[in-house]
Amino acid sequence: MIFLSQLLQVPIMDNRQEQVGRLKDVIVRAKSETEYPQVQGIVFKVGSGLGYIPYDCIENLSYGEITLKKSNCGEVNHEFIPEDIFLMRDLVDQQIFDVGGVRVVRVNDLQLVKIEERFCLIGMDVSSRGLIRRLGLDHWPFFKFVKPQYIDWQNVSLIPGDMAGLKLKTSYEKLEKLHPADIANLIENLGLKESSQLVESIDKETAAEVLGEVQPEYKETLLERMNPKDLAKILEEMPTDEAADVIQGLSEHKRLQVLHRLGVEKVKTLQELTEYGDDIAGGLMTTEYMVVPQEYTVAQATEEIRKKSEDFHSIYHVYIVNAEGTPKGVISIRTLLLAAPETPLKTLMAKVIKTIKTGVKAKEVARLMTKYNLLSIAVVDKHKKLQGIITVDDILRFLVPNA
Repeated sequence: MIFLSQLLQVPIMDNRQEQVGRLKDVIVRAKSETEYPQVQGIVFKVGSGLGYIPYDCIENLSYGEITLKKSNCGEVNHEFIPEDIFLMRDLVDQQIFDVGGVRVVRVNDLQLVKIEERFCLIGMDVSSRGLIRRLGLDHWPFFKFVKPQYIDWQNVSLIPGDMAGLKLKTSYEKLEKLHPADIANLIENLGLKESSQLVESIDKETAAEVLGEVQPEYKETLLERMNPKDLAKILEEMPTDEAADVIQGLSEHKRLQVLHRLGVEKVKTLQELTEYGDDIAGGLMTTEYMVVPQEYTVAQATEEIRKKSEDFHSIYHVYIVNAEGTPKGVISIRTLLLAAPETPLKTLMAKVIKTIKTGVKAKEVARLMTKYNLLSIAVVDKHKKLQGIITVDDILRFLVPNA
């Protein structure tokens, strides 16, 4: 095992014992998420440029001296590819996500181990011991009590930023396996530049969930920093009530930039929702709810759900309405699944349905949902036409905004 800090500035000698230069960086390349990145070669300084020596030309790679198998094996005009990771340039001093520990840490040194005749990057030292090693003070007795702390490469997710040419899709895949709340906590420990780049880089559906979990005081500044095009794509994936909250929190200039990039129907819905206050039913409701005519059978309702399911983040209940759009009953997904296909919905639905007007205060909504043990409640206008629903999640977000 060797550390990158022990290789930097080590002289590189060819087979005639002539010095080619001193090591400036080590290049690795990741083949897959389950394999450790293998060393591809080393970089040394040549005048004002860089020279490259492929790994196959290296006889011995150690912190005392680097020896080559032959002379004249350095490439002055080598063309590096985006998959090449420069360990010193791209990783050391960078912030990374320790996916296993769900935290943000800084890389102080890198650990290389020989696996099947080739050195591989297996871990990162994120402790003070890594800094001490880089300063050349590791041998001092005073620092022996400082223990190293390693993170396995396979538990690392890289943060997009100024790492030139670094494109590791697998690192984002690891990150996206975390719960959105955990990703949000990590983001809040980053600078605005890194956090906005990260949100823009991950899958838009995941990004939508993550933004829903970010603390309000941080989210407002983060959203202003984000690219309007990326933000619009994320809003398309968000529940309408959450998307409306985001739109309301933007500056007028940013709001117009984002709305310009959204679909006509989405803009219309968001503008209707943003007319309501945050503390009343109209401002809390979402327009994403499943509704079917009261004349339907179970089979027809199930087919309708199947057609439209991709438009909803979750479906707990199906609302039954008449021709005027007035809710006449409600039925749970569980009841639908257990019923015979030919059964009319009228015979299954709960005909006593609790509804509230759009102007009802949020605290009263919470009281009613608690009193009647409701997972969701229907919101109607003055004509008793269904306008949206409020779920338990919506109420919790209002009552405990910083949870």
